[in-house]
Amino acid sequence: MMTSFDPLARLDAQMSDVSDVYVGAGQDAESYIGDLERALREAVCAPFLVTATVDEPGIPDANVGDTITGQCVAHSEGYWLIYQSENDRFMCFSGADVENLGAPGIFGSPLGCWSA
Repeated sequence: MMTSFDPLARLDAQMSDVSDVYVGAGQDAESYIGDLERALREAVCAPFLVTATVDEPGIPDANVGDTITGQCVAHSEGYWLIYQSENDRFMCFSGADVENLGAPGIFGSPLGCWSA
């Protein structure tokens, strides 16, 4: 049985997960994560369906070259945060043209994806 989640509700619920956010040496973690969260919240949009071609290194459950879909929940300057309800997973698509996006293998928490 597939479970369907509201993409924006999942985004909000997982916004506090910073387990996969890399904070560089010498950076103030609290400030960096706060700025990252603000930037992501500013880029949030009404969800819409997008597709992308899986690029190297690939992602679980898809092969390089496959076409995958998901709900875009945020985008900024060629960076697209996607929610896949069938996998309850956030991932990033990249590209300047929404009709020609790639999925470069970035997935995890919303902030982890946005910081990659």
